[in-house]
Amino acid sequence: MNQNDSCMVSVFCTTYNHKKYISRCLDSLVNQKTSFPYEIIVRDDASTDGTSDIVRAYHEKYPEKIVPFIQSENLYQRRLSHISYEKMFRMSKGKYVAICEGDDFWTDEKKLQKQVDFMERHPDYSLCGHAAYFASEDGELSQDKFFRPRPYSCDLSTEEIITEWSMATCSLLFRKSSRTDIIIPFLDGCINGDYAQMVYFSLKGKVYYADELMSAYRLCSSGSVSMKVRSDPDTLKKMRLEFVDMLDRIDGYTDGQYAEAISARKKAVLFDLYLNLGDGRNVRKYSEVLGTVGFKTKIRYFLCVYCHPVFHVIDKAYHRLKK
Repeated sequence: MNQNDSCMVSVFCTTYNHKKYISRCLDSLVNQKTSFPYEIIVRDDASTDGTSDIVRAYHEKYPEKIVPFIQSENLYQRRLSHISYEKMFRMSKGKYVAICEGDDFWTDEKKLQKQVDFMERHPDYSLCGHAAYFASEDGELSQDKFFRPRPYSCDLSTEEIITEWSMATCSLLFRKSSRTDIIIPFLDGCINGDYAQMVYFSLKGKVYYADELMSAYRLCSSGSVSMKVRSDPDTLKKMRLEFVDMLDRIDGYTDGQYAEAISARKKAVLFDLYLNLGDGRNVRKYSEVLGTVGFKTKIRYFLCVYCHPVFHVIDKAYHRLKK
């Protein structure tokens, strides 16, 4: 992989039908204040809402930064996203790769500088990330709830990364030389590529978490996978079971070294799946997870298992209040 020393960071921005969001995203990327050159590779997965036109316009305005990669067909729907990712990776010139999907955005204009400074001082680290805001669909930042695994800066172990979804995708920056496999061996088509990346890089070097809010993860943007999952139980089940299969592949890839953490994660995922499906018989199989969840989740569990006829009515009301 040839790298151009004049480009320190390649920012990977993947977008699809993000017309409402992409301008804020790209503005936050091009307005970074750095002491080094960086590029922004924007992969548009054959959007149909005009997102592609906005990407082209940004390229015309910032030709020295924006590298458009506009596809003629949607590869995500064909489960072939790995093909376009491989092309992005080979296109990239940076020593580091940062990630920000088209419906998310960065909130600190020195984010890249801070992360690169850390990685340059610590060559044994393969990945770093940071705290992130949750943002509503209209982009308003939450002031009381954050994507924040720890209330302090620290290293994250492989076990911790496996056990919890540690950092928002829009916070991640990795050392390109640590990515010895362009396609992560255990991913195998699972859509949870951000989780797979964090696990992968934790096996390649140290992982650092900075307890500093520098980006925003937009919740439930229209057309997002999370929205589809919430509205379609079949999609929810399919995706969660694919994730469990990936955890089994991670177990095999690491020769059982993290079997305990993987087992705990699988149980938590299946508990959450069957609770959200209202499947009292199956969620009961994972009752040991109750010791790790909050009071409201415990109530939902007991209603699902012991008061199933009223569970769905109460659960719908709970989710309405939660919004």
